[in-house]
Amino acid sequence: SSGINAEYGVSQMGYFDWRPTFLEKFNTPAIFTALFSFSNFFLMMPYGILVLIIPTLETVFNLNSKQTGLILIANDISGMVAAVIMTNYCSAKKIRWIGLGMIVVVIAFMIPTSTTLFVEYPKPKNLTLIDDESPDTIKMRSICGEDLDSIEGGHRAASGYADRNHKYFQLFILGYLLQGIGSTPPLTAGVTYLDEIYTQKKFAVALAFLTVFSFIGYPFAMVIGSVFLGWYVTLSMPPGMTQDSKEFVGAWWLGLFIPSVAAFFLSFLVLLYPQQMPAARAVLKEKVEKGITTVSEKKSELSQSLLQVTRTMVPTFKRLLRNRALDFLIIGDVLFYLQAGINSFGPKIYEKIFRLKQTEVGKILGFFHGGGFVIGVILGGLLVKKKDWHPKKLLLIFLILSLVSIPFLLGVLLHCPTTESRAPVSEQCNSDCSCTTELHDPVCDTTTHTTYFSPCYAGCHDFRGNLSSVELYTNCTCVPTGTVVPGECGGSCGNRMWLSLVITTTHTVIKFAGFVANNVIYQRVVAESDRTVAQGLRQFARKAFGTLPAPLLFGFIIDQHCDVWRTSEDGTVGNCWVYDLDTMIMWLCVAQVALRLLSCGFYFLCYLAYPDKTPIMEVPEIPVDNESSAEGQF
Repeated sequence: SSGINAEYGVSQMGYFDWRPTFLEKFNTPAIFTALFSFSNFFLMMPYGILVLIIPTLETVFNLNSKQTGLILIANDISGMVAAVIMTNYCSAKKIRWIGLGMIVVVIAFMIPTSTTLFVEYPKPKNLTLIDDESPDTIKMRSICGEDLDSIEGGHRAASGYADRNHKYFQLFILGYLLQGIGSTPPLTAGVTYLDEIYTQKKFAVALAFLTVFSFIGYPFAMVIGSVFLGWYVTLSMPPGMTQDSKEFVGAWWLGLFIPSVAAFFLSFLVLLYPQQMPAARAVLKEKVEKGITTVSEKKSELSQSLLQVTRTMVPTFKRLLRNRALDFLIIGDVLFYLQAGINSFGPKIYEKIFRLKQTEVGKILGFFHGGGFVIGVILGGLLVKKKDWHPKKLLLIFLILSLVSIPFLLGVLLHCPTTESRAPVSEQCNSDCSCTTELHDPVCDTTTHTTYFSPCYAGCHDFRGNLSSVELYTNCTCVPTGTVVPGECGGSCGNRMWLSLVITTTHTVIKFAGFVANNVIYQRVVAESDRTVAQGLRQFARKAFGTLPAPLLFGFIIDQHCDVWRTSEDGTVGNCWVYDLDTMIMWLCVAQVALRLLSCGFYFLCYLAYPDKTPIMEVPEIPVDNESSAEGQF
């Protein structure tokens, strides 16, 4: 006990030598957990915003799917490298690394946000005047029989701003590369710090609280981001501009800017906390009594210099890789996150299969799947807290929950029916129209329920109404009735969508009910002094083999089922306009189920290899003196 008290002498809050006594009322595990969770809430918001604003970025910066995919994985590329190197140094100075990492993340998100100060945005045009820059002239490209040469210049002028903005794409890559580095300490050392200030039962509840508040920022961002996208990008709507205007650009940058400012100030509050909180003494005593660690092991972890950490880095990784249970657990997680990578395309998929607007998708997914996540994590935290489960039993519970959740992945099969037919893009009836797939403007023959790619491909020569608000296209040579109306056939299918959302949300609840148990297992499958490094190894593997290739895998599957690609006048192929939804969704489901079953297989191998007793790092006994309590403080 004397060794414990000496190692964990009372540590005060503050910076350097400034440690006022009035701050000690905040020096409790509960207040730290609330502050750290609230900070992570804001840090997670830009991730949800990025997935939502991808279509806007593609338009404003003239990006193709490969370039937006590079933005999505940039943080994983840098994060997997940082996870190997930085986590070795985080063990002894956890709070310092956590706080500074949060500041780096804020700076990283500010870099792409700053581009809005330099980029050009399309300006509203006079709808009553048809000239080279009028959006009405672009509309005329979709009508058979128009002189395309006379409007080609107008099209290039209208889209030229995006070509000029393209060079700022590199700032997005830089920002997200930096973000991957900064997010590593909070993701790894943050969980380990909580494990040091809470007993085993309370740790599960604290971890559930941190997880809920951290990751709920993702769906909340999708909801609030949908609102921001309804505001004009400069926050002041120009005269003559409406949300329905082709030139309208939503305020994509607000979803990155506002949470970053909040997280910046909160990070300095996190840095006030000491390296060893007073509550850690009782926690260490409990762990020593249960045989989870020893006083000498803890002192060795906290007293290592940077040089000592560097020397022990390779032996530490070798020791962890010889832990078969940890190996199987990490492989299972890699496959788990590889399947979860489809979430990057979630808004896009739901927009297509349920015919939703971009501003609707974020609100719906944020409410349903975000709510399911919160419920699942809370239930999982209560499950772990209710009984002092052995980690091996927790692993069995996690395995069962993972298996039970798999059938609910298939909820997306209840998408809107595609019973209406689609006319071929090129036919004899429109061969003289010089149509292009550069613009997608679907129209519907309400008699035969056939959707045409555009009025041009329907062979339409005339229309009723004005160019900014067409009511009916007429004299269409490819249509039996000769008329089509704007929009796709089929309309909405609300009942199917709500049923599908209930099923997939149930999957979210069950899946994340095991999330807390999974994190507790990682803290117990290795020695106390190896926890932070094990978290880093987990992050490296998850990013390198899970979240990094996931967008490429599912992007490949999605692209394989494209029926009509956007093709410019010079033959350059862009994004996909029309998909074979039935086949695409089927193969996406097959891939997800296969990955999850493989994941469960490795979790089962982990269960078989899991040790009955938590490993302890053997270190020489080090004499402990009362002066050591001052070591390692910020």
